Amino acid sequence: MKGIGFVGVFCLCLLFSTSNVVAGVTYFSPTDIAGDSNTITASAQASITSGAGYIDILLTNTSPLGLDISPDGRANPFIMEIEFKYVTGYTLDESAGASYVRSLSDTLFAQGAGNTAVNYAARDLYYNLVAPDSSGMDKCFMTANADNIRNDNTIGSVNLLDGSDIPQEGWAQGFLNTQPDQYSGTVFDTVLFHLAFNESGTPDADFYLTPDTIIVKYVGGGDYSMHVANVPEPITIALFGLGALAISRKRKK
Repeated sequence: MKGIGFVGVFCLCLLFSTSNVVAGVTYFSPTDIAGDSNTITASAQASITSGAGYIDILLTNTSPLGLDISPDGRANPFIMEIEFKYVTGYTLDESAGASYVRSLSDTLFAQGAGNTAVNYAARDLYYNLVAPDSSGMDKCFMTANADNIRNDNTIGSVNLLDGSDIPQEGWAQGFLNTQPDQYSGTVFDTVLFHLAFNESGTPDADFYLTPDTIIVKYVGGGDYSMHVANVPEPITIALFGLGALAISRKRKK
C-alpha cells in the first residue's frame, strides 16, 4: 500500500507512552452541511496528545446516521481533510515518513457498498500534505483523491455501520470502494494524524484546545461540503473517559 509513513507501530507506542502530555478533547460542533431542505448532520471530536517533537491528533467522526434522502438512500458526512495551525514556535517536519496519517489496530475499512467492513492491522493511509485553503491555517492533510467517485480513506462515522458492519450509504458509495486495493476504502471511525516538528521540545498540546486551530472538511450527499473549525467545550471527567474510545466500541465486536 502506498502511504506517507513508515511501516510499523512506533507511533502507537508513542501514543500510549507515559512521557506523553494528554491535553484533552476538542470538538467540531454538530453542523448541517447540506444547507438546503435536506439535512446532513456532521460532528467530530479530536483527542490531543503531545510528546518530544510531535503532536498526535486522534480524530473521530461522531456524526449520526444520515437521513434517507429519496431516491438514493442515506446521505452521510465523511471527513476528507484536516487543516491545522502550527503550534507557536514550531514548524512541521515534512520529510518523508516524519508526519503521517495512520489507522488504529481496530480500524474497519469499507469494502464497497453492501459489503461488510473489514479490520486490518494499523496501516498508513492515503493522505497528502498540501497547502490549506482556509484562512489562517498552516498546512492540510487531504485524502489522495477528493471526489465522490473515489476518495481514498475518507473517515466515516461508526454510526454508518449496521449490526453486521455494513455501511448504510446511498449518495457517496464511491467513498466505500476499494480502489486500487482493499485498504483504500473509507475507514471507521478514528484516525491518527501524527504531526512531527523540526524542533526537539514538547509542543504545548493545549494549543489545539483553543478555537480555530484545527479545521475539518466534511463531504457527502452529492455536492455538499463544508469546512468546520474546532470549538472547545466544557467536558467532565466521565465524558473524557467515554471520548473516541467508547464511541469506537459501539460497533459490533
